[in-house]
Amino acid sequence: MTATTTAIPTQAQPVAEISYEHGSRIITALEAAWAAIRTQHPEVPHVLMITGTGRSRAGIKWGHFGEKRWTVETDTGSRPGRTHELFAGGELLSLGGLRTVQTLLHEAAHALAHVRGIKDTSSDYRYHNRRFVKLAEELGLVGPATPANVIGWSDCTITDAAAQRYAEVIAALDTARLPYVHDPIAVMLGKGTRPTTGGDDEGNDEGGTSEGGEGTEPGGDAGGDAPQPSKKRPTRFLVICGCIERDDDGNPKLDKDGREKPGRAIQISRKSWEFGTVDGGDEGGLMCGRCKRPFRKADPDAD
Repeated sequence: MTATTTAIPTQAQPVAEISYEHGSRIITALEAAWAAIRTQHPEVPHVLMITGTGRSRAGIKWGHFGEKRWTVETDTGSRPGRTHELFAGGELLSLGGLRTVQTLLHEAAHALAHVRGIKDTSSDYRYHNRRFVKLAEELGLVGPATPANVIGWSDCTITDAAAQRYAEVIAALDTARLPYVHDPIAVMLGKGTRPTTGGDDEGNDEGGTSEGGEGTEPGGDAGGDAPQPSKKRPTRFLVICGCIERDDDGNPKLDKDGREKPGRAIQISRKSWEFGTVDGGDEGGLMCGRCKRPFRKADPDAD
């Protein structure tokens, strides 16, 4: 009898867990990059730098600037103050130093808008207007030729002159080889220069746990969010007009995010809304008899 032997295929080895990388190295590198921006533009404020995954059901967030998010206690025990938050996503770090600096400059433009009291966004911070582009250009970015749906003039890119100005910063970020969050979609959409690998165990692409819901953080900025995945259109949505809810003294009431509360908010079916739309517009044909302004979608994404 002749025995036939077949080689047993080598089993895929799990990716080793690395224990010597620490988040402090990421924060230190990002803080140094932000400090370089402040050296060129002293009006840009200090921030508290944080990082983490930018992926959510809404897409991928490269970064955001949050006004006065953190309370900072003083050594003397006097009344604590507030400082701003600057988030840089782990997916952004996978794209290399040039792309990271571009996003930091984008967020610096939002920070500068805050310092100067300029309203540079609308629609829950998603739509970037021309005032934002002007600030971004001041910092070394160039605006898009045309605005995009939902995010407006957000897609600003770094100029050759700015890339040269921050060449040492870009090189330092690349040389540091910082840990990053690998996401094939981010690599495809972010147009980065850093070659990346997954480093994930097969079948474990959804690692980590989450408490509570995900989504766009109020007060944050997309910072060039990746295009959002298609989703089922809602059958009903909220519409508001120009009326503002006021207190007994006539002052506008504010919601938890510091925005004025609408005085009238109405749930309407998509069929009724589209029935009133005229010539392909998006006003639904509903006019408020009090403020004399048309109703509009409370969430511009509810299309």
